Amino acid sequence: MNTFTLIALALIALFGRFLPKLIQFIKLVLWSRKLPGPTIGELIENAKKRQILFWFKELREKHGSPFRIWLGKDLVVFFTDPDDVKQLLSDNTLLHKSNNYKLFSPWLGNGLLTNGGESWHSRRKLLTPAFHFRILSEFKEPMEENCKLLVDHLQKKANEEEFDVFPYITLFTLDVICETAMGIKKNAQMQSESEYVKAVKNILRILSQRSFSIWHRNNIFFNYTSLGREMLANLKILHGETNRVIKLRRKLLQDSKIRSLKDAEASYDSIGQKRRFAFLDMLLISQMEGIPLSDRDIREEVDTFMFEGHDTTSSAIGFAIYLFSQHAEVQQLAYEEAIALEGREKEPMPYLEAVIKETLRIYPSVPFYSRLLTEDMKMDKLTVPKGASVTVLSYMVHRNENCYPEPEVFKPERFLQNNKEVHPFSFVAFSAGPRNCIGQKFAMLELKCTLSCLLRNFEFLPVQGFKPHPFADFVMKSSNGIKIRIKPRKN
Repeated sequence: MNTFTLIALALIALFGRFLPKLIQFIKLVLWSRKLPGPTIGELIENAKKRQILFWFKELREKHGSPFRIWLGKDLVVFFTDPDDVKQLLSDNTLLHKSNNYKLFSPWLGNGLLTNGGESWHSRRKLLTPAFHFRILSEFKEPMEENCKLLVDHLQKKANEEEFDVFPYITLFTLDVICETAMGIKKNAQMQSESEYVKAVKNILRILSQRSFSIWHRNNIFFNYTSLGREMLANLKILHGETNRVIKLRRKLLQDSKIRSLKDAEASYDSIGQKRRFAFLDMLLISQMEGIPLSDRDIREEVDTFMFEGHDTTSSAIGFAIYLFSQHAEVQQLAYEEAIALEGREKEPMPYLEAVIKETLRIYPSVPFYSRLLTEDMKMDKLTVPKGASVTVLSYMVHRNENCYPEPEVFKPERFLQNNKEVHPFSFVAFSAGPRNCIGQKFAMLELKCTLSCLLRNFEFLPVQGFKPHPFADFVMKSSNGIKIRIKPRKN
């Protein structure tokens, strides 16, 4: 067989491998012409300006729901109607995340955020008992301890002069998630320049830059860029630390002769207090009990919890503080409830919970999330083809005027009323259906503990003329920070 024949056969094999993908791509291009949507140039322009959310709002007002966007070679179809959202999130077969989530794979591997299909379903089933094991009792104490440190830092700013509170909140939530996820104290609030703290900040920044860059989304190209090399260096730090802590916590469990959840329930420390366990400990104990979780699986889930439980919570706390500063009467009612229920944050706190939900309605921590279609999907009069991504644009779902009159106005009482006419899928801050947020209870507890603690110590005051500019990272943030003024409470 001569060289020419070998080359010809290789080209035929290569063509045969990519032909189905090429045919599918052509079908997507032809189908996409049925839907309105912007050009790639418009996407790049608005991404550079960090105005994606405002632009999405304009697209929704211009085109209605659904509309489409081409994100490189990926076709993304956005839905904002609650009925469509219900169909998407309730579908037990729609379990694969869109290609955009693959950007997280180098860090999070096949953790719950990035995994899909039967693999995801099996992992979720395995993790749910471990995640919810004594979760409220185990995690409340480190939340409160770290919040006291946050209060100490903010005392230095309690002079009614304006400042950006968001960096303080971010370091606080990182401390909380390190202690609750891995069982270690990182003291980010005290050592904000530590190698690990900087690596977390850097990896989130890099992932954000990749998300809306057509060139950087290509793995082959990205790995040879300075940004790609920077990401690899930071991943080495993050994975190395998680692996180190896995070995450390396993040895601690073995030395304490804890080999099952039953042993953990009956465990006390050296001074006779109930031993505190982290999310990592629950996974290691489950592994000892025979649940099929490798060390790599455990690392992926701990890293996933680190990401999802850090950035999302800091976003919600930051925007809630801003809204308190703008609405004195709301702040006063929440303060009175925080005083009345101090130490009982695990119990219902109707008014503060309403404030949190209204904050997440206006500023959802995850402004949109996507699923990849592995089969054609009929949506009302529209059949979305296999290979497209369907996206719930929660930022606009929450602004449906039929469900929320005056949608831009902050009204916590919306969530105090028992309004049966409001569509159950008009509020999807924690997603819904089979892929709903597994950490929802954790997030609500941290939000309640943190906000009630801060309300008991400070009064939040507005900064004249300031308004946050929300932008769509993977998690919603404000491009101009969260500027407030504070003064001490006279309790």
